[in-house]
Amino acid sequence: MLIATRYQTRMAIPGRDEGVLARLKVDCWREAYPSLLPKALLDGLDVRRAHLEWHRALGEGIAWIAEQSGEAAGFGHVRGDEVTTLYVRRQDHGRGVGCELLLHLFDEISCLGHRRARLWVLENNYKARAFYARMGGTASGRRPVGFPRWPDIMEVRYDFLLDQ
Repeated sequence: MLIATRYQTRMAIPGRDEGVLARLKVDCWREAYPSLLPKALLDGLDVRRAHLEWHRALGEGIAWIAEQSGEAAGFGHVRGDEVTTLYVRRQDHGRGVGCELLLHLFDEISCLGHRRARLWVLENNYKARAFYARMGGTASGRRPVGFPRWPDIMEVRYDFLLDQ
C-alpha cells in the first residue's frame, strides 16, 4: 500500500519539530486510547512536558513526520533497532500513512546496520496489533508498560526481519 499522494513525509528537524511531535502525540493518545488507558492518565498528558521529551528523543534517534497540507497527520520515531513511537491521527487511518511511516523507520534501522526491528504496542490495542502483523511483525514477548499507578497495563513486543 502506498501513501496517498496528498500526504508528504519528511524527517523531523531537531530544534524545530518538538512542538509538532508533542501536540500530535498527546492528541493521538487522547483520541485512540480512551478505552485502553485510564482517564486520569490521559487527562494528565501535558504538551509542555512532551515537548521536552521530544527534545531529548530527537537527540537520541530519528523521527519521520507525515503531513497533509502542511499539517502533521502522523509520525514515528526510532532509536537503534527499536520503533519507539508510531501514531497517526484517526481521520488519517486506512490511507497508508502508518505503512509509509513504518517503512521509513525500517529503512533508518537498516541504515544503522540492524537486520531486525522491534516495537512494543499496548496488548489490548487490537487494531494496531493487526496492522503490525500485516506488516510482517511477529509477537514475541509481553511485559507491563511501566505505569506505576497501573501495573496491570501490558504491552506486546513485535519483531520484524528487515530486508537488506
